[in-house]
Amino acid sequence: MIPVQMAVFDLDGTLLEHGALTGEAVQMLRALRQRGVLTVIATGRHRGTVPLRLKSARLIDYLICSNGAVVTPTKGAPLWEKTLSGAELQALMELGHGFDCRYAVSIGKRTYLSKREPLRRRKTDGGSDTKKYFWRYYMYPLHSRLVESWSVFLSRPNARAEKVVCTLGDSEAELAFRSAAAADGRFTATGSNQAAEITAKGISKGSALAFLAQQLRVPQDAVVAFGNDDNDLSLKAYAGRFVAAKNSSPAALAAADQVADSIPAAARRLCLGRDKKEGKPW
Repeated sequence: MIPVQMAVFDLDGTLLEHGALTGEAVQMLRALRQRGVLTVIATGRHRGTVPLRLKSARLIDYLICSNGAVVTPTKGAPLWEKTLSGAELQALMELGHGFDCRYAVSIGKRTYLSKREPLRRRKTDGGSDTKKYFWRYYMYPLHSRLVESWSVFLSRPNARAEKVVCTLGDSEAELAFRSAAAADGRFTATGSNQAAEITAKGISKGSALAFLAQQLRVPQDAVVAFGNDDNDLSLKAYAGRFVAAKNSSPAALAAADQVADSIPAAARRLCLGRDKKEGKPW
């Protein structure tokens, strides 16, 4: 089997445990870097909410943020940015009129929120750069601005978005809205936890990974990806192997080449040459 040259990690529920970066994960990332394996974060979060430690070039080489809308080295200018225009945002919100949507519109390091967005918080088991708290919907309130009027917001000449999270009342409404957005033809729609995540057409973690691997001349068979949710499934098409965390969504578990009890341990085994028998959980 070709040696692993690039390891790609989702954050929430995969590399992070309850929102925190564990010591085991840090040690694993350091070991991969020392062996010359490129380390990449592929997350739905926007750049402003990635934990500071994971923006360090000592642990991570590249970030894929906002479900693939942005690809950037940990230091330096982005290599790839694909955004929704103001007109596309307007069309998306028109689709949401019948669904009582609340919106979180992310661009750069900032997120703009519907005024009615619930700002609930819950404790984690510590260690993050948010004083041991992270807020629902990717810590948005820590980096957010409330929007009194979306029509005013969209009238700005620079109105655009990397990603829009559309929060709905229940899972049936989320599925219906996501189907409507996908059928429109201008959007990529994924979802989980009663929220639809919208990016520009053709944009996903997988498309961003394909771009990055091509730029770095890393063959597909030398890429391993780790994820836990539906928005990680696109990584499988562009990675030689897809590993799901044991707490993954049913779709991610079904698509996985391996299921891992511990993502850091699985990454060590795969990337450092100590792989177990194909098809068995770690």
